[in-house]
Amino acid sequence: MHRARRGSDDRGRARLGAIALGGLLLLAGCTVSAPAEHASSATTSRPSPTRPSPTGSGTPVTVPIPGITAWSSYHADASRTGAVGAGASLASLTRAWSADLGGAVFGQPVVADGRVIAATETNRVVALDPATGNVVWSVSLGDPLTDVGAVAGCGDIDPLGVTSTPAVDAASGTVFVVGEVSTGAGAVHHQLEGVSVSTGRVVLSEPVDPPLPVGENPVHLLQRASLAVADGRVYISYGGNYGDCGDYHGWVVGVNETGAPDLVAFESAPDGHGGAIWQGGGAPAIDSAGDLYVSTGNSNPDPPAGGPDPVRYAESVVKLSSDLKPLAVFTDRSAGGDDDLGTGNPVLLAGGLLFVAGKTDVGFILRQSDLSQVAGIDGLCGSDPDGGAAYDRAANRLFVPCSDGGIQAVDLGGDRRGPLLSGANGAPIVVGGTVWAVQYPDGTVTQFDASTGARLQRQTVGVAVPHFASPSRALGLLLIGTDTGVVAFRGGG
Repeated sequence: MHRARRGSDDRGRARLGAIALGGLLLLAGCTVSAPAEHASSATTSRPSPTRPSPTGSGTPVTVPIPGITAWSSYHADASRTGAVGAGASLASLTRAWSADLGGAVFGQPVVADGRVIAATETNRVVALDPATGNVVWSVSLGDPLTDVGAVAGCGDIDPLGVTSTPAVDAASGTVFVVGEVSTGAGAVHHQLEGVSVSTGRVVLSEPVDPPLPVGENPVHLLQRASLAVADGRVYISYGGNYGDCGDYHGWVVGVNETGAPDLVAFESAPDGHGGAIWQGGGAPAIDSAGDLYVSTGNSNPDPPAGGPDPVRYAESVVKLSSDLKPLAVFTDRSAGGDDDLGTGNPVLLAGGLLFVAGKTDVGFILRQSDLSQVAGIDGLCGSDPDGGAAYDRAANRLFVPCSDGGIQAVDLGGDRRGPLLSGANGAPIVVGGTVWAVQYPDGTVTQFDASTGARLQRQTVGVAVPHFASPSRALGLLLIGTDTGVVAFRGGG
């Protein structure tokens, strides 16, 4: 059985500059215009189905931009560190606005071109004015799946639309989103949409279901892991629904941003079932060569307790080339049963290392080059690590979210556990030497000192938040997806 709720399936080259995931642009101010009328003759990168024109306020948006101006994908950068500079002060946090979008926002809100972008489980994608939270444009991907448990046989997100964090290609000004789209009579497919951040115009529309074996059905896949963009490709990862019903495999697929899709794919557990790639909602990490790193869950049905899992690529970290060929594998050989190494994404560290942790409660330090083990830190969390860790390079510390509560600090100087920071359980981020994390589902957000672990402040979000919720930070705001939309905070006086 799963021990991590809602949306966890629990079974689960060179050019990165174009993504703008690494550095962050510093500006003093910016004025962004909302979309004008959208011409139906506008060029798309490949034919896309007819869909409604984006809707919005049509009012120009004037955005003050203090410091950090972008949050392009899950945990801010391709290494998935979740760490950014301080930017405008977040001391004495106060609520700036709340946007009711008519659906739950499971992924992190992303930020680009002076706009906050969020996607909902109703398959709605919106750009919000960061000053007011008003909708600038809105696009629908199609009908989400409803009555999920009856149709799929399990699952606990209903309706089921967009569950992952979008990703922005800053060079093209495009935000990419994947939704589960119902086509009637229990049939679904997964649809990738590329939307212009500035206008809300759909510039790419592509079905992105994996090349499933005969007899398998996309209704048994959950696209939970966040999207990644690199080298002109969008990468989409899949696991199973909560409860692991049906036959499925973990997958990563990649399609071109422009031109022919040229879909490439990696299949986990090819000699069995399961091996989900869900990562507690986290995205694949991508190194400077364009190689990807993903973590996987256990085979399905559960293998014998105590490990090792006999199915290939299960309970593993897998290094993949940009065309998704396996380059190296590390397997947690003590993981069996429902232990699931894939509860959080790999995080790339300084010195050519990476970190990953799963439900054996061990944090593994591996070499990026060949995934050989450098160290293991036992006894993390006192419960299962769940969700993406954050990495504060200045403090040389990792911060790991724990399913039963707390943020586990890991001191990399001695490869040992630090303090357990109480009061939050969502995937943390690091903002200028402080750690921010959400408590789900009740909805509080807490700031900790990254060096000492001391609690600095706590605020109520005001609405329940989804499992594995993680804040994002840009334009002077701290942004949190909720069960109904997005809430934004800013520093008070």
